Amino acid sequence: MQALIIDREAARLDHCQIALMNAGVHVTGTSSLMVAETCINRMKVDLLVIEKTCVGDALGDTLGMAEDRNPYLVSVLRTPDVGADHDALSAHFPSLHCILGQDVSNTVAIKLGLASLRSRVTQSARPARPVKVAKPVFEPNLDAARAAYAARSKPVDNIFADAV
Repeated sequence: MQALIIDREAARLDHCQIALMNAGVHVTGTSSLMVAETCINRMKVDLLVIEKTCVGDALGDTLGMAEDRNPYLVSVLRTPDVGADHDALSAHFPSLHCILGQDVSNTVAIKLGLASLRSRVTQSARPARPVKVAKPVFEPNLDAARAAYAARSKPVDNIFADAV
């Protein structure tokens, strides 16, 4: 699994990277939008953690590019205005699993991201809905068909017997 963290606050970026590395995830962290877009183009990102003030108006483009590269992407957004961003973004970006305030601890943000990632990975292995096996509409009764055929085809001794 590959994670990309985009955050300008160095202490928070380091803490998130260490937590994800301890969980066994390959991590790339940056504060530059150009570096982040290059990473998205060159590798398949499974978990994307974005701090909104770092990407600004390019948030939609960045999320859209990452979703195009990986349909099972999980995104976590840290933002100063959770309500407005939820209303504006959640309907357009299915990968956006968590929209968190900036005051939420790094531990909680990473745990939510990993839980969403595990859920998404196990979900992709299952069918989207239960598979129903339909019973055939017509189930032939072979014993009855054989008996009817045997009754209909009696051996005839005299082929002219029925003509009289």
